[in-house]
Amino acid sequence: MTKLYDVMAAGIAAVDELLYVSEYPPLNCKVPIHINARHGGGPACTAIAAVGALHGRAAYVARLDSGELSNYIRSALHDRHVNITHIVHDADGGPYHSRIVIDAAGHRNVFYDASRYRVIQPDHLPDALIQSASVFLLDHITEPSLLPLAEKVHRLGVPILADIEGHSESALALAAIADFLIVPAEFASWATGESNPAAACGRLAQTQRLATVVTSGADGCRYSIRPAGPVQHKPAFSVEAFDTTGCGDTFHGAFALAVARRLAIDDAITFATAAAALKASAASGKHRGWDALPGLEDVFLFLRTRTREPKRASLLMRLEALRSPTQPSGSDCELKRISDLPKGHFS
Repeated sequence: MTKLYDVMAAGIAAVDELLYVSEYPPLNCKVPIHINARHGGGPACTAIAAVGALHGRAAYVARLDSGELSNYIRSALHDRHVNITHIVHDADGGPYHSRIVIDAAGHRNVFYDASRYRVIQPDHLPDALIQSASVFLLDHITEPSLLPLAEKVHRLGVPILADIEGHSESALALAAIADFLIVPAEFASWATGESNPAAACGRLAQTQRLATVVTSGADGCRYSIRPAGPVQHKPAFSVEAFDTTGCGDTFHGAFALAVARRLAIDDAITFATAAAALKASAASGKHRGWDALPGLEDVFLFLRTRTREPKRASLLMRLEALRSPTQPSGSDCELKRISDLPKGHFS
């Protein structure tokens, strides 16, 4: 089947009101705001915006009304070349509405209202639409979860990339059927009981999934390829961080695009790590929010300056696959066969 999209995403959209302060305030004080800006947000929504910014063929599905916040999300995604025609109109639906306080070091706290969020149900998406994507990206923060949709995507043989933060049985069930699992160290520790990110990654990787990745911010990530592969460490690129909001989601989107374009997992990790670093650096502090999402040529230039020979030339040559979409091939069939294998569990 012809793949119309590299990545399709379902999950949380948010309208973020970003409040920038010089330092994070203690209790009971008054602090001036240096910048007050509105941007798109949410794990799945930011990830698919990153795919679009990187020139991937991207589509987003959600349940949104026709109010100001929902229309803001539609417009912000459209501006980043994300297909929004599959968004389901729901008079009761809407994005999260978040207030995020960010200090000069890039640290942030998020205060959010999720009262209008409604999850996409399996019957909202026809089989053919799901199968038109090379990779399906799903997030999980809280209940209700997207597990029923994930189970349908899995039955249809489309590889799932799961971004999970929530601590619940449905989160564990979603992790168990994911073909690509990318989670923060805090979730990995909760899910496995291992405080060490490498050990937690190793435990999470005891399944048939294609890749397990545990992210640790400035410490980079640990990852394991295919069942029980050795846990490897990919250090983060050293940059001056101006805004860490959405860096993890940028990593998810860049990784999803890379595997959709048939890059090897190691190269996908490198590409995603570079994209996340550029998001954190925010064009040396000139951009904020989704305006700081890197383009494909930005990532190529960054890797060209940050990768030494002899690895640089071969890496950039392999990444050329990101410049144009690919059609289903033998490797696509292999992804589907592996995703249909029985999944293990971690405990």
